[in-house]
Amino acid sequence: MINSMSYKGYTASMVFDAEDKIIVGRVLDIDDIISFHGESVAEFESHFHVAIEWIIA
Repeated sequence: MINSMSYKGYTASMVFDAEDKIIVGRVLDIDDIISFHGESVAEFESHFHVAIEWIIA
């Protein structure tokens, strides 16, 4: 099971990396590879939003 988060019609996967203690994400269903991470859900969500704003700019 993959957890996910959505923003402005885009979805990102959410996977916890226990070794580095971060949440790693990747924007799904696009031609590019855009990944990001955060040390908390709030930081992860913020970085996801920045990534999406970059895509749509």
